Amino acid sequence: MKRSFLLLFLAFPALLAAQAPKVTAADVLAEFDRLAAMPLWPGFDPRQTPLAIYDGGRTILVRHPSPPAEFKPEGDLRVFPGQHPEMRANTSIDLGGVKTATLILDPSKPRSAREWASVMIHETFHVFQRQRHPKWAGNEAELFVYPMDDAGLLASRRLETEALRRALAAKETGEALCWTGWALDARQDRFGKMSAGAVGYERGTELNEGLANFVEKLSLGKTGGPELPADGYGAGDVRSRAYSIGFAEAALLDRFDPSWRKALEAGRDSSLDEMLARTTAGKPVSSCGFKPEERTAASARAQEDVRKLAGERRSLREAFLGRPGWKLEIVSRSPLSPQGFDPMNVVLVARGEILHRRFVKLGSDAGTVEVLDREALTRGAGEHPLFNGVGDLQVTGLPGEPKTRQDGDFLVIEAPGVNARFKGAHAEKGMEKGKETLTVTVP
Repeated sequence: MKRSFLLLFLAFPALLAAQAPKVTAADVLAEFDRLAAMPLWPGFDPRQTPLAIYDGGRTILVRHPSPPAEFKPEGDLRVFPGQHPEMRANTSIDLGGVKTATLILDPSKPRSAREWASVMIHETFHVFQRQRHPKWAGNEAELFVYPMDDAGLLASRRLETEALRRALAAKETGEALCWTGWALDARQDRFGKMSAGAVGYERGTELNEGLANFVEKLSLGKTGGPELPADGYGAGDVRSRAYSIGFAEAALLDRFDPSWRKALEAGRDSSLDEMLARTTAGKPVSSCGFKPEERTAASARAQEDVRKLAGERRSLREAFLGRPGWKLEIVSRSPLSPQGFDPMNVVLVARGEILHRRFVKLGSDAGTVEVLDREALTRGAGEHPLFNGVGDLQVTGLPGEPKTRQDGDFLVIEAPGVNARFKGAHAEKGMEKGKETLTVTVP
């Protein structure tokens, strides 16, 4: 009896999830229109942006001025059966020549219609940013050469994060100002030791993703800023940290100067931290600062984490290459250019080698290859591991031999999660380190 009760208790959360009503696209759209009516940002009306929602069975297009022909009329909507091939993530895409915000309703993520709608607010704000402020973005090429393995910079970055965390939590304005100033001073010192590209990446990503995160949470009534982790962010978590730091800077600006959004929209400042420095300059502060033992602990931990990062990269690479099953390798004599990748799911595992953990699409005049929802390893053809082109792509752990067929001059390659099509390419089967391998050579 006790065992049966225990099993039922353990299974209860799953039973609740199974019985929870499915969130529909109609539910999300209704919540989206309600949230969009809020004054979130000067000049920003999310309802002016076309939307595309994949609900697990079809792609629904809303408020698009020139729907592509493959979307068929269905009442006031346009519908495409299945997941439209241009939709690969919650983002914004060019659809029919028009910037369109996209949302994929993932049943594995138990969000309410309101929470999904706030994600759509985030993506429509990105469209707004691209149209009004195209320079509000980090150069993703810099992410792959960012100094993640510098322990001194990592320790400083974490102390800066902790100072911002204390500023957000401070009840007294003087204390909040002191910790904000400490964070800004630490950042100025850190930025002085970094390349202009790395500095620009942080600032641009904070404007791009940090502000979109701020607007998203604002639509849910969350105005106090993010919950920054007490132990900071991992050595490799540069991009995800910028989401939260940009949000934190925006929340502090809200506290110190409620008019800052209009000023930033008018182009008065080029970064959130510079605007925060100008806003807080000359205001009375309390006393604050880190103890010597806190600085020592941050330095020691950073050195250990940099060593761990190197080990983790090696382990990821070895696990990928050692995966049992077929291996597909595409070797291109002309570099393949990146046409799409998920910047939140990439790891530089060795010099010139990137492990794409969810999605990557490469192409040239000869054709394209796309890998979705499985890992792929790319090797750069030039100095940059990705943006000078890719000369080699590998997919391991395939359950069977990849299928190939000729379509005129094109060789088509298909495997679970992999689709490729190249003109003039040829395929050859072989064995490599005991693994069955299909090597495709592209001219």
